[in-house]
Amino acid sequence: MKILNSREIKAIYKQLEEQFGNKKKLDYGFLENNKDKIFLISKDYANLKTEKLRINNMGMYFGKRQIDGFRLSIEGSQMIEPTKNIIQLNKKQMELWVKGEDVPFEHNTAYVIVKHKDDTLGCGRVVNNLLRNMVPKERRIKSLNQS
Repeated sequence: MKILNSREIKAIYKQLEEQFGNKKKLDYGFLENNKDKIFLISKDYANLKTEKLRINNMGMYFGKRQIDGFRLSIEGSQMIEPTKNIIQLNKKQMELWVKGEDVPFEHNTAYVIVKHKDDTLGCGRVVNNLLRNMVPKERRIKSLNQS
């Protein structure tokens, strides 16, 4: 993992503002792995004595740099304050989304923040009027209780 410097972090903020209208700054350290995935970590980590610890992973997965934009994780999309490229799903569309299915949607923007009412469900990508689901298989909901 590489610790990002302030110039690299500013580039991420610039991309988030261009894509999603986000102006919120996050009080975390930014790490990047060799697969362009960005992780957030508490700045207090620098004060920990880690020599005797066995560490498998560091930080929370925030998103990934892609050629066509920044793809946020579910948590990453919930942490920013987007003002554009937000898609509101109705109940039927939301149910398809949380089950991991793609949702027909007329839109022309690549990466979008997916919401249902006040709930942020994650980040998706619209391709050919289809909202592509990027929810990892292990995080998809198998069935919903109807109420």
